[in-house]
Amino acid sequence: MIMKVKKWDIIIIALFVLLSFVPVGIFAMTVAGNEEADGVYAVVTVQGEEYKTIKLTGHTGNEDILVKTDLGMNLLQIVDGKVMMFEADCPDQVCVYQGAASKPGDTIVCLPHKVVVEIKGTVPDEDQTDITTN
Repeated sequence: MIMKVKKWDIIIIALFVLLSFVPVGIFAMTVAGNEEADGVYAVVTVQGEEYKTIKLTGHTGNEDILVKTDLGMNLLQIVDGKVMMFEADCPDQVCVYQGAASKPGDTIVCLPHKVVVEIKGTVPDEDQTDITTN
Protein backbone atom coordinates (compact mmCIF):
# COMPACT_ATOMS: atom_id res chain seq x y z
CA MET A 1 0.00 0.00 0.00
CA ILE A 2 1.51 3.27 -1.11
CA MET A 3 0.76 6.39 0.92
CA LYS A 4 0.58 9.71 -0.78
CA VAL A 5 2.44 12.65 0.77
CA LYS A 6 0.14 15.61 1.07
CA LYS A 7 0.95 19.31 1.07
CA TRP A 8 0.11 19.72 4.77
CA ASP A 9 2.35 16.80 5.71
CA ILE A 10 5.36 18.61 4.23
CA ILE A 11 4.37 21.89 5.93
CA ILE A 12 4.02 20.23 9.34
CA ILE A 13 7.35 18.40 9.00
CA ALA A 14 9.11 21.61 7.93
CA LEU A 15 7.56 23.45 10.88
CA PHE A 16 8.80 20.82 13.35
CA VAL A 17 12.31 20.93 11.87
CA LEU A 18 12.40 24.73 12.22
CA LEU A 19 11.03 24.61 15.78
CA SER A 20 13.74 22.12 16.77
CA PHE A 21 16.32 24.93 16.41
CA VAL A 22 14.54 27.30 18.83
CA PRO A 23 16.27 25.92 21.99
CA VAL A 24 19.68 26.33 20.33
CA GLY A 25 18.89 29.97 19.54
CA ILE A 26 17.67 30.66 23.08
CA PHE A 27 20.80 29.07 24.57
CA ALA A 28 23.08 31.06 22.26
CA MET A 29 21.36 34.34 23.16
CA THR A 30 21.55 33.56 26.89
CA VAL A 31 25.27 32.79 26.80
CA ALA A 32 25.99 35.81 24.59
CA GLY A 33 24.10 38.09 26.99
CA ASN A 34 26.07 36.93 30.00
CA GLU A 35 29.13 39.17 30.30
CA GLU A 36 30.60 36.96 33.03
CA ALA A 37 30.30 33.75 30.98
CA ASP A 38 33.99 33.77 30.08
CA GLY A 39 35.78 33.06 33.31
CA VAL A 40 35.42 32.84 37.04
CA TYR A 41 34.34 35.61 39.38
CA ALA A 42 33.54 36.02 43.07
CA VAL A 43 30.32 37.61 44.26
CA VAL A 44 30.48 39.11 47.75
CA THR A 45 27.08 39.40 49.43
CA VAL A 46 26.57 41.27 52.69
CA GLN A 47 23.30 40.86 54.58
CA GLY A 48 21.62 39.43 51.48
CA GLU A 49 22.61 42.28 49.12
CA GLU A 50 25.38 42.16 46.53
CA TYR A 51 28.37 44.12 47.79
CA LYS A 52 31.01 43.56 45.11
CA THR A 53 31.91 41.34 42.15
CA ILE A 54 35.55 40.44 41.59
CA LYS A 55 36.86 38.82 38.40
CA LEU A 56 39.22 35.99 39.33
CA THR A 57 40.18 34.75 35.86
CA GLY A 58 43.47 36.33 34.91
CA HIS A 59 43.86 38.04 38.30
CA THR A 60 47.49 38.32 39.35
CA GLY A 61 49.02 39.80 42.46
CA ASN A 62 47.38 40.62 45.76
CA GLU A 63 44.25 42.64 46.41
CA ASP A 64 42.60 43.29 49.77
CA ILE A 65 38.90 44.08 50.14
CA LEU A 66 37.64 45.38 53.46
CA VAL A 67 34.00 44.60 54.25
CA LYS A 68 32.96 46.70 57.22
CA THR A 69 29.38 46.63 58.53
CA ASP A 70 27.59 47.32 61.77
CA LEU A 71 27.96 43.57 62.53
CA GLY A 72 31.75 43.55 62.21
CA MET A 73 34.75 43.57 59.90
CA ASN A 74 35.93 41.04 57.32
CA LEU A 75 39.08 41.31 55.21
CA LEU A 76 39.03 39.39 51.94
CA GLN A 77 42.28 38.73 50.14
CA ILE A 78 42.53 37.85 46.44
CA VAL A 79 45.81 36.20 45.48
CA ASP A 80 46.42 34.95 41.92
CA GLY A 81 42.80 34.07 41.15
CA LYS A 82 41.90 32.70 44.58
CA VAL A 83 39.88 34.46 47.26
CA MET A 84 40.07 33.84 50.98
CA MET A 85 38.77 35.39 54.17
CA PHE A 86 42.09 36.61 55.54
CA GLU A 87 40.82 38.22 58.72
CA ALA A 88 37.54 38.66 60.60
CA ASP A 89 36.59 39.88 64.03
CA CYS A 90 33.84 37.30 64.54
CA PRO A 91 34.16 35.09 67.64
CA ASP A 92 34.30 31.66 65.96
CA GLN A 93 36.70 32.42 63.03
CA VAL A 94 35.17 29.58 60.94
CA CYS A 95 35.23 31.76 57.82
CA VAL A 96 38.97 32.38 58.18
CA TYR A 97 39.74 28.64 58.46
CA GLN A 98 37.71 27.71 55.35
CA GLY A 99 40.73 28.41 53.15
CA ALA A 100 40.92 29.74 49.60
CA ALA A 101 38.11 29.41 47.08
CA SER A 102 38.68 29.43 43.33
CA LYS A 103 36.33 26.99 41.59
CA PRO A 104 32.72 27.71 40.60
CA GLY A 105 30.45 26.51 43.38
CA ASP A 106 32.94 27.22 46.20
CA THR A 107 31.66 29.42 49.01
CA ILE A 108 33.05 31.19 52.05
CA VAL A 109 30.50 32.13 54.69
CA CYS A 110 30.77 34.29 57.81
CA LEU A 111 27.49 33.71 59.63
CA PRO A 112 27.94 36.23 62.46
CA HIS A 113 28.58 39.07 59.97
CA LYS A 114 26.21 37.75 57.25
CA VAL A 115 28.96 37.84 54.60
CA VAL A 116 28.91 35.28 51.78
CA VAL A 117 31.55 34.91 49.06
CA GLU A 118 30.35 32.71 46.20
CA ILE A 119 32.48 31.67 43.24
CA LYS A 120 30.58 31.65 39.94
CA GLY A 121 31.37 31.28 36.27
CA THR A 122 32.75 28.65 33.95
CA VAL A 123 36.15 27.04 33.72
CA PRO A 124 37.08 25.59 30.31
CA ASP A 125 39.51 23.12 31.84
CA GLU A 126 40.16 19.59 30.58
CA ASP A 127 41.36 18.51 34.02
CA GLN A 128 37.94 18.86 35.61
CA THR A 129 36.17 15.54 36.06
CA ASP A 130 32.49 15.21 35.30
CA ILE A 131 30.93 13.72 38.43
CA THR A 132 28.41 11.72 36.40
CA THR A 133 30.95 10.00 34.15
CA ASN A 134 34.15 10.23 36.22
